[in-house]
Amino acid sequence: MSHHFHNDFLEEPLRAAGAVAWGVAEAAPVDDAARELYHAWIASGRHGCMDYMERYPELRADPGLLLEGARSVVVCAFSYHRSCHNPWISDYALGGDYHAVLRECLAPVAAEIERLCGGSTRICVDSAPLRERYWAERAGVGRCGLSGKLLVPGVGSEVFLAEILATAQIAPTPPLEKEVCTRCGRCVQACPVGALNGHGGVDARRCLSCLTVEWRGEFPAGTRLHGRLVGCDVCSRVCSLSLQAPEASVPGLQARPGILGMTPEGALALTRGGFKSIFSGTAIMRLRLDGLRRNAALLEE
Repeated sequence: MSHHFHNDFLEEPLRAAGAVAWGVAEAAPVDDAARELYHAWIASGRHGCMDYMERYPELRADPGLLLEGARSVVVCAFSYHRSCHNPWISDYALGGDYHAVLRECLAPVAAEIERLCGGSTRICVDSAPLRERYWAERAGVGRCGLSGKLLVPGVGSEVFLAEILATAQIAPTPPLEKEVCTRCGRCVQACPVGALNGHGGVDARRCLSCLTVEWRGEFPAGTRLHGRLVGCDVCSRVCSLSLQAPEASVPGLQARPGILGMTPEGALALTRGGFKSIFSGTAIMRLRLDGLRRNAALLEE
């Protein structure tokens, strides 16, 4: 019988890293119902232009393939809630690139797990094919709401998720028994493109958060961005749970003045050098200058 480690040693390093919530799940293959739901979503084409969602189905289904001998999934939530906004750019994109920032934040936590429990760890932030919301629900970090987003009690949906896979067996935290979403339907009604089906499903072919960032090349004729330059926050912003959210406290995630002040007009006038100096080290680099200009041109029409 392998040794079980208590999970209470995680509280201090994770809070120090800036996590607003955390939990632990036993690393095991994803259950059949969740796998079938995901495959049906892909098969219906509702993942839209995010063709990477189709790749590595076997990795998505088993965290043990991402880290050999993985026994635990430590799930961490970091707030990106802001009190100041850019009306055209999503709150998550106002600061440093969360992939790099959170990996750096969690490095000391992963090192602490290895020091106290032995074995090896792997930090995953969004880009590894791991079913983040599934594991967050299993670990009791939150529950998915009508918006399709994970809702964290006392925090809401404006969170980045990151995981530490560990070969050590860390005692799991139980899933939340109570619903977090109030089922008020505000997010469904407020979505400007009707991307939410009212049962927690999202059609990424319509979702502006996906369209503005993931679409490559020119948009199909008749595309409207409803005032969005990068991403979309409407469903999070109208959610009553967002009112309780703590501010983004991780230094690297703080809003950058250059991005806070960016307008569609300003984006159209950017040179390659200007784009790099404002957006270097942020998630908007993924969109590239051409993508940003394409979105801005549609907003300026």
